[in-house]
Amino acid sequence: MQRYWQILMRGRRQLTGPWLGLVCLTLLVKVVGVTFGGWSALVGLGLLSLCLPLIVTHWRFNRSFWLIWSLQLLLGLIWLPLGWGGYTATLQAGLTLSAPLQNAIFTIRYQWGPMVGAIWGLLWLSSFKWLPSTWQQLKQPTSWRQWWLIGWHQSFWRVVWQLIKLLRWLGCWVISALIGVGLTFSIERLNPMAGQLTSWLVLAGLLWELIVLILDGLTTQVQRPVGSKRPIWLVSGLLLCVSLGFAGWWLSGTVTTAPAIIAHRGVDGHNGVQNTTSALKRTVKATHPAAVEMDIQPTLDRHWVVMHDPTLSHLSQRQGPVRDYRLQQLIGLPLWENGERGQLSTFKQYLRTARQLNQPLLVEIKAIGSAADLMAPFGHAYARQLRQAHSQVHSLDYEVVARLKQYDPKLRVGYITPFNLTSFSDNVADFYSLQALTLTREQLAAATRQHKPVYVWTPDGKLAQQRLAVMGVNGIITNQPGQLRHLLTHTRQVYTVQLINWLFNLL
Repeated sequence: MQRYWQILMRGRRQLTGPWLGLVCLTLLVKVVGVTFGGWSALVGLGLLSLCLPLIVTHWRFNRSFWLIWSLQLLLGLIWLPLGWGGYTATLQAGLTLSAPLQNAIFTIRYQWGPMVGAIWGLLWLSSFKWLPSTWQQLKQPTSWRQWWLIGWHQSFWRVVWQLIKLLRWLGCWVISALIGVGLTFSIERLNPMAGQLTSWLVLAGLLWELIVLILDGLTTQVQRPVGSKRPIWLVSGLLLCVSLGFAGWWLSGTVTTAPAIIAHRGVDGHNGVQNTTSALKRTVKATHPAAVEMDIQPTLDRHWVVMHDPTLSHLSQRQGPVRDYRLQQLIGLPLWENGERGQLSTFKQYLRTARQLNQPLLVEIKAIGSAADLMAPFGHAYARQLRQAHSQVHSLDYEVVARLKQYDPKLRVGYITPFNLTSFSDNVADFYSLQALTLTREQLAAATRQHKPVYVWTPDGKLAQQRLAVMGVNGIITNQPGQLRHLLTHTRQVYTVQLINWLFNLL
């Protein structure tokens, strides 16, 4: 820890004008990405990409500048899926793709995903060899050829070992973060107002520490470190003020109102077989959710049954896809899960039971086969009933969403996305159902600017549920609705959780 403290003090002495300006711009771009998104986020990232090359070349747009800028761009693209310290989300907020185009990408993700993942993994691991060469170019820019040759002859495992040694300093920062979270949690339990103040100071302190740590690493690579001509206490104080401002902005996004509780597949833990009327009755009685999410898919004779998996083998002793069976072959089929027994229901049976319980539904139409072609008869049979019951429909297939919305514009229909790709352009969906694991504050803010609610699926852990609640999502689709209700109705450490959200944002 003594060595770590020395590094922080050395980094603090490098807070010259250009570096302090870079820090301010970096934080400003994050704020712009969340608040405005779109072209403003892209402009901010573009300006940010110019800063390091300009500092290296002493503010000259020469050959060395373009060499550093292009190397930075190349490595940035390769390391893009790892988050860029939270700035991948800013880039996603700046880009916009139409819902039909994203739908086409999502629909075939199992075809292209493994291949793209394997290619990216190979590129990412290979890039390790060129990291020392990149550091050398920052000190003394030469040429692409020299960069390539140095990296080509570099030992991969030597680079890995050097990175592991550098991780110990990051580990020290993580220890500081854990201490800060623990302190905030303890104080907020005793006094919420004091906890809010503590979270503000802790977040600002952690940000200051992280910036100084990164600056020390950068300034030892960019030619020779230089000390600030201003008093150290002054520039450190300026950085602390900037950190306090950013921390205040981040914590101002904390939401204390509770989101809607939505029971995923109609269960509460292991209280029954998913998507059965028996589990529905138990869950509604025990947890009183705002909605029950359930899944339907078509049969061979174009009726609808309540089932999540495309095949029957997971829950029953039957084999093969649901769409290969006629309705009469499936009604009342015995199902087993988690030691519980149930029966396969038709959508009519499930809808009737929900109506008797006065329970709104969130109906997922599975993106299977020709489901989109069945939206007109589906809308004719069920749209009015669903509207009267204040129920909603959503689907992973945007074509399903568009056609059902076209048939009945008054029915609330949402679009499910399996991961965050870019922001959506204007589309017909009334709300979004987003994957909790990849949800970012930028994505949530973009949906809010479109005045569209956001439901997230499927956080079951206590911390995950609390994190998403304070982010401000409109509804949480979970297999643990009883647990979520308990968390939301008892005292919550909302500012501790929002501090944790900032830490997750860095990943």
